[in-house]
Amino acid sequence: MTTTDDTAASAASPAAPPTGWWRRNAGWLAGTAVLGALALWLPYRDALRQYRLLNPSIAVAANPRDWTAFAGARWKLVAAESLPARDPRLRGPLRKDAEVVVLRYEVIPDSGTKTVDLDSCRGAIVDAQGRRWDTGGAALPRLSGPRLPETCGSGYDDAFKQVLAVPGRPFAFQHAFVLPRGQRLGDLRARIEMKNSQQVGGRYLEFAL
Repeated sequence: MTTTDDTAASAASPAAPPTGWWRRNAGWLAGTAVLGALALWLPYRDALRQYRLLNPSIAVAANPRDWTAFAGARWKLVAAESLPARDPRLRGPLRKDAEVVVLRYEVIPDSGTKTVDLDSCRGAIVDAQGRRWDTGGAALPRLSGPRLPETCGSGYDDAFKQVLAVPGRPFAFQHAFVLPRGQRLGDLRARIEMKNSQQVGGRYLEFAL
């Protein structure tokens, strides 16, 4: 026997669409599914692209003995040196549990590469544990020796005269870092990253020290 509650529930439940309804509307349903997927994917793709512009995540291994092409130029790590706290080349205070790592590079711009694009570079060092140190910072003391630019396309020499990277000619610059004392250079990797550059597409240049 059908109760009053069962009858009310049946009346409140919508009837399932007939089988032919799904066939007639298959194209519309498929299109809706595609549009829904695109509505989710496109913002994610754009957000991922923007994130990679600011946080490059694809390594380009540099040739340790020769020039490596990257971001409209050729790059070479010329020297890597560690300076302990009492090194006479440090012209300012440095904590006893720290050391300074100095990396000297040369870059040769390709024809048409702009200085402003090279100067968007930033330097970093990472270790096997994934720790990262950026170049410069308040803890870095002043260094003695020849003055080299700290950016990759322009700077000033010992006479405080501006020097610019010129296509076809090596341009020398250096990056300096404050790291915890006792780091083995062979365990570290140096990076050249181009901030907010569409040209490199989320890549960075990596050097073994």
